Amino acid sequence: MDWWPSRQAAKSSGGKSFMTLDYLLSLLENKISSITYDDFSFIIAKDVEDLIRFSNNEITVFATTENISIEIYIGKDKKRTIGETTNLDEQSISNFINLLSKQCADSPINNDYTSLPPGPFNYDHKNMINDELSIDHESMIDHVEVSINSALKAGASRVSGSFTSSKSEILLKTSNGTELTDKYNTNLLNLRAFSTTNSSGHGLSCSSSIRDIDSENAGIKAGEYAKLSINPKNCDIGKYDILFTPTVAADIFQHVGYSASAFSVDAGTSFLTNKINEKISSDKLSITDVGNPINGIYGRIFDNEGMPTKSTTIIKNGFMKSYLHNITTSNKYNVESTGNAGIIDPSCWNLDVSSGDMTFDEQLSSIKNGLLITNNWYTRFQNQILGLYSTIPRDACFVIKNGEISDSIHNIRISDNLPRQLLNIESLSKQREWIKWWEVEIPTLSPSVIINNVPITRSM
Repeated sequence: MDWWPSRQAAKSSGGKSFMTLDYLLSLLENKISSITYDDFSFIIAKDVEDLIRFSNNEITVFATTENISIEIYIGKDKKRTIGETTNLDEQSISNFINLLSKQCADSPINNDYTSLPPGPFNYDHKNMINDELSIDHESMIDHVEVSINSALKAGASRVSGSFTSSKSEILLKTSNGTELTDKYNTNLLNLRAFSTTNSSGHGLSCSSSIRDIDSENAGIKAGEYAKLSINPKNCDIGKYDILFTPTVAADIFQHVGYSASAFSVDAGTSFLTNKINEKISSDKLSITDVGNPINGIYGRIFDNEGMPTKSTTIIKNGFMKSYLHNITTSNKYNVESTGNAGIIDPSCWNLDVSSGDMTFDEQLSSIKNGLLITNNWYTRFQNQILGLYSTIPRDACFVIKNGEISDSIHNIRISDNLPRQLLNIESLSKQREWIKWWEVEIPTLSPSVIINNVPITRSM
């Protein structure tokens, strides 16, 4: 089936900005000289994004946008403030700096105040994106075409989704003389396929390089799940051994990453508080934050304080090994910075979750009475300290009987807690996938995972 209406008609381009990052930096340097400070930093971020949206097997939107933002940090007399603006004219920037200076003066004294690191540092440039991997419109269109046709051939009747390809540039300037630039590309393909009004399947592919997008497999997976999930039924509430695909497992593991922030620990919003060197999960599980991985989505060579990014082991064979730190939290904990600034709140770059010793099919065959969950959304925490949360499975969900997919099911909710789930991990798959979409904000290289005794309730 040739769904493509008009390739040429689908193309369009948005307005182009000719404002350079160097010009903005010069402007910021001039304006910051009008105030007093102990520390400052500027982070200028430029993103050029091409977006394709498709619905009912046809492209409906093709748009290009360019966004530039400035994050400014000011520290003075053990007080600090930070803010972000997209108003880039000279007067607006001057007003914004003056506002932040006043806010800093009015802020309470922070006894943990630490000056920005002085450097110099050595940076690992080996995985930096080359300019030749910039946005490729024809490749984007080809990937959309392949994903739609693959889903239709696999059993779907209609397909919708989006493909974004963006090129980002970061410029960092600090008061101690650090001045750095970095670039990264992001390619995200996300689609849902439908066989009937109540049967759907989800597929995705993401990478720093558009050449590594697997649009065919994403389409096949979405189409097959849509076909298998026709005529879903209600299932009995209770506890099940659940096989989560990488898409859902990544959502679970990203919240480990959020909770590993030393700021979250100090703020009392982490279930990992006081857990260093304690066993917190199955010994099968290891999780590492990687600043600049090959094919990672948000690879960076430096953090927002100018520290080199690196790999930091959060969990090793079930034991909590490290929180994620900026210069302030590292001094407070008497450890080295892990290169995860966020000047206020350290955060993950890319999560690398350990693989296991079973294939997905072997995992499926090992379950006598359980469920297969392929996608989820609306993950919400009721108590972050205890790790209590709920999430709603969507798209294709199935009962597993004696190692085989049985009935398609719907209208269920998972209500559980992360500490229990981590300890009840039964297996991890050999194969892993990079997962990044609007429900999984932290790019995560994740296996599929079996978690035992997961509580299931009704969602409606």
